[in-house]
Amino acid sequence: MAVAALLLWLCTAAVGAYLLVTAAHSANTRAEREEEAVRVPAERAAANAGLAGAPAAAQAPAPSPAKLSRDDILYAPQSLRQARSEPLPELKDYAEFAHPALAMIGIGFWLGYVVSRERLFAIIGLGILLGAICAGLSLFIVNTRAAKRAAAAQAAAAEAEPGGATPDVAPLTASPVVLTLHAIGAALTLLFALLIVFHA
Repeated sequence: MAVAALLLWLCTAAVGAYLLVTAAHSANTRAEREEEAVRVPAERAAANAGLAGAPAAAQAPAPSPAKLSRDDILYAPQSLRQARSEPLPELKDYAEFAHPALAMIGIGFWLGYVVSRERLFAIIGLGILLGAICAGLSLFIVNTRAAKRAAAAQAAAAEAEPGGATPDVAPLTASPVVLTLHAIGAALTLLFALLIVFHA
């Protein structure tokens, strides 16, 4: 049963690695689209100002670094704007690191239990598994809240525009089926580990 728990844990970790890779790829693609959406209108405005013969850059003085207004903050990079909008800005980064790191460390301890059958390795592996699950739940909650805030901000921006364009809600970074599979794998791994530790 300990080997089955190890294999299940490894499969769950593989699904989690797939989720991390697809989330990173989706975030990079979304950041490129947003930078393109900001850059193209700015280039068009500069070209129109050049055609009209009015050098707008020479007429408008550059703001001093100490007197940046709220509008200037809008031109911050996407990652910085997202970090500023979160209630606990560092929580997502901590959970994003801690979840896979704890899972890998826990797999190492569980492998030690499978090889040596020393109950202490199983107890430590179970404790680390609980920490990894808590970090994963924190990451899921933070991502869900961030997606809801982004969708609400896009809807408000679309209503403020006179064109009435529908908001371009960013797609989920992970397939709900894959995310559900990862959660089921984690729950079954926890169940197997609890049964092994308390019946060993």
